[in-house]
Amino acid sequence: MEKSENFKEKKAEIGGPGYLNKSCWLVRNLRYLPYKRCQYCELKFRNCLFLQYQIISLILILFLLTLSLLIEGRILELVVISVFTLVIFYGYFFNKNTDKIIQANFTERKAKEALEELTEKLEQKVEEQTKEIRKAYEELKVLDKAKSEFISMASHQLRTPLSAIKGYISMLVEGSYGQVSEKAREKLKNVFQSNERLIKIVNSLLDISKIELGKMELKKVPTQLEDLIQSSFEELKIEVEKKKLKFIFKKPKTPLPKIEIDSLKIRQVILNLIDNAIRYTQKGEIEITAEKTDSAIQISVRDTGEGLTKEEQRDIFEGFTRGSAGIAYFIEGAGLGLYVAKKFLELHQGKIWVESQGKGKGSTFYAGLPIK
Repeated sequence: MEKSENFKEKKAEIGGPGYLNKSCWLVRNLRYLPYKRCQYCELKFRNCLFLQYQIISLILILFLLTLSLLIEGRILELVVISVFTLVIFYGYFFNKNTDKIIQANFTERKAKEALEELTEKLEQKVEEQTKEIRKAYEELKVLDKAKSEFISMASHQLRTPLSAIKGYISMLVEGSYGQVSEKAREKLKNVFQSNERLIKIVNSLLDISKIELGKMELKKVPTQLEDLIQSSFEELKIEVEKKKLKFIFKKPKTPLPKIEIDSLKIRQVILNLIDNAIRYTQKGEIEITAEKTDSAIQISVRDTGEGLTKEEQRDIFEGFTRGSAGIAYFIEGAGLGLYVAKKFLELHQGKIWVESQGKGKGSTFYAGLPIK
């Protein structure tokens, strides 16, 4: 009874024009209405229900023709028997296969509905997750801004007393408050150097916080870049000589074109690159070059130092990142110099990168500034 009701419920759909299986050979070639049921069969072509009906009908017709040739005068009886036999066969096959066809249709519809429901749930879940991610991102932006503001405030507060300490130590070393023993003077010089490192770190943190808060201002003026490199070269020459390294600045054969830059910030970039080379080079040389390319001026600082692995080359320009040699040789630094250099160059639409053949084979740092 249930099967009969199901059949009645789906009867209007089965064989309807919207459900024609156009890939079926029988539908495409014979255009016979019952063949539209083929779409619900889900059987291979050779097992197609209506193809079987067709074959059986042909066999019975051939059988009828054969008998008519063998038996004369009994044509009417043979026709009646054949038609009756056809009806029985059609009824048998229809009764046998209709339930399978309808069940296949229901199974297909059920699977389709389940898939649609699953898709809807997945879309809803994705939407919920997206909202949570957006919310977390907004909260992270607020926290990041708060972090940058805190660093900026702390740096301002630290820089003033550190500058005062620097001044007093300098006056003590120079004897402004009376004679100081040579032993005490050496200790004061060490304190002075430590204070200088602290001031550099505080200044770097202050620069980073300004950049992240979008408060860093550039004061661009036309600048001769080789003059800027020369002044940086002279400033760090003493540090290089202390380590007994060869220090070379290969000036360009023809003057470089002037470019509009914030000279203080680009000078800091150059100082950071040279300082990094000094720290990580124990012997050999440091060479600085500057040349004009198609649309930029390229500065390079090559050293014969510890070199970098592929992984270190990828991460070296991130904040608070140092090469493994820095830890191995107890080289001082917070890992901010190259990060600050990268940010300053990005403000000028420039770029920074490094090349190294590996550990123990030195490194070459490049800084590119566009010519406008």
